[in-house]
Amino acid sequence: MAKKKINGLSVAIIALNIVIVGIVILLVVLVYLHMKEDTDNGRGDITTTPPVSQSDTVSQSSESQPTGSSTEETTPTEETTETTTTTTMPPVTSYHRGFFDKDLFIGDSISTGLYLYGFIDKSNVFAEVGLNPESAVTHRIDGVTSIEKTSSMQPRNIYIMLGTNGLAFMDASYMANKLVELIAELEMACPTAHIYVITIPPVTAAHEAEGQETMAMVNAYNAKIKEICTMGGYGCIDLCSLLQDGNGYLAARYAEADGLHFLGDAYTAMLGYIEQCAS
Repeated sequence: MAKKKINGLSVAIIALNIVIVGIVILLVVLVYLHMKEDTDNGRGDITTTPPVSQSDTVSQSSESQPTGSSTEETTPTEETTETTTTTTMPPVTSYHRGFFDKDLFIGDSISTGLYLYGFIDKSNVFAEVGLNPESAVTHRIDGVTSIEKTSSMQPRNIYIMLGTNGLAFMDASYMANKLVELIAELEMACPTAHIYVITIPPVTAAHEAEGQETMAMVNAYNAKIKEICTMGGYGCIDLCSLLQDGNGYLAARYAEADGLHFLGDAYTAMLGYIEQCAS
C-alpha cells in the first residue's frame, strides 16, 4: 500500500511540473507577442523630439527645397545655373486717411502724388519735383523749409522718402550722409516725432533699360537707408519690396508709363503699408 501511495504522489508531482512548465511557456509566448506588437507599432523606441505636425512638415519642406524638386539629395555640377527671384509681397488695398492727420510726409515728385491725387491733405506733405536728401534741408516750398514746417506743425510721425532724384548723379553713401543730416535737423525741430525712413521704390525693367535709374542703384541706396535706421533707431519702411514684381522691378499694376512714378494703386498700397508699420 505504501508503495502505491508513493507512486501516486510521484505522478501528481510530475503532472504539476508539466502544468507549471506549460504556464511558463505560455507566459513566454505572450510576452514575445506583446513585444512584437510594440515594435510593429513603433512604440519600442524612445524619442525626446516632439512629433512634427502636418503643417510643420509642409513648411519645412517648402523652405528647404524648391517647388517640384525631388527629396533626394543632388550633387551640383558645372552645368547647374542659379536663378534668384524676388518674392512679391501681397498687395495692400486700403488705408485710413484719418490715421495720417497729424503726420508729415517729406519727399520728391512721387510724394507730390499723395495730395495731387487726393490721398492725403496737402498740409501733411512737404514734397516737390527734384527734391533730394541734400536739398531737402534748405529748399523752400510755400515759403518754408522742411525744418520750419516740422517745427510749426510738431507732427506725430515723419515719413521721409528721398533719393530717387539723386541716383543718377549722386553716390549712395553721399546721399545717405545727407539724409542723416536732414534727420538730425528734423529731430531738433520736433524731438517728440517718430521718424520713419521709407526705402525708395523700384523702377520697371523698361525704365532701367533707358540707362539712368537702375535697380542696382536703388538697392545700393536702400541698403544704406537700412543701415541708417539700424544705427539711429529709426523706423524703416521697406516700400521697395512691397512694390516689386517677381523679378525685382516695379510691378506693372503700380507703374506709370515712365516706369518711375506711381499709379493710384501704388499710393493705396503705400499708405496702407505705412499704416501697418507705424501703428
